[in-house]
Amino acid sequence: MPSSQAVNPMFDFLNPEAASPTPRQIAHSLRWLGWIGFWLQALLGFIPILVVVASVLFNPRQQQRSGLSFGLWLAIACLVILLFSIYWCFRYTQLANQLESPHLRPAKSQVSQNLKLGLLANIGIMAMAVLIALSQVGTLTFKMLIMPQGSTMITPNQTTTMVTQGAIITPSNMIAIQAMVNAIAAGLVGTIVALLLLYQLGQHRHPTEQY
Repeated sequence: MPSSQAVNPMFDFLNPEAASPTPRQIAHSLRWLGWIGFWLQALLGFIPILVVVASVLFNPRQQQRSGLSFGLWLAIACLVILLFSIYWCFRYTQLANQLESPHLRPAKSQVSQNLKLGLLANIGIMAMAVLIALSQVGTLTFKMLIMPQGSTMITPNQTTTMVTQGAIITPSNMIAIQAMVNAIAAGLVGTIVALLLLYQLGQHRHPTEQY
């Protein structure tokens, strides 16, 4: 009966004598981690995609006055990299199919390059999302701090006039913050997937660096 190290060596972090994973084991990890990353990033990226698309397509007045702001350009760039990362997780599953075929099996260095590219893309997602979050949350915090203590916001409505104590955070602000949190979480998922796969690939020991 095979040992647990031979079945799943990925999570044996503390054992320096762990068995070298086979190409089939690496392919298995690429497939199921790739699908996990794909679906989690797709679900987490749904709200950021909606927010960016709505900001670009349904806010023409602001764009006519000042064009696309730097923050919006940064959000678009973050979204593009997120879409690339979702596709790259799917590519991990295709790479698994190649590893299982002796005739199509890529070199270890090629697999490592693919994983490192996915890692860099997800680090970029988190970095840009954090910058956007710092800017947006900082702006809201500044608006709250400059308001006189106990001030009241009067918001006219179609039928009535709503009076709310200090109501400066709108639903759109909260949706934007939720989108940034989702983008950071999606980048974190992709980073963890890439790091786990790079760790297992690094456990494959062969003097010629081939399978």
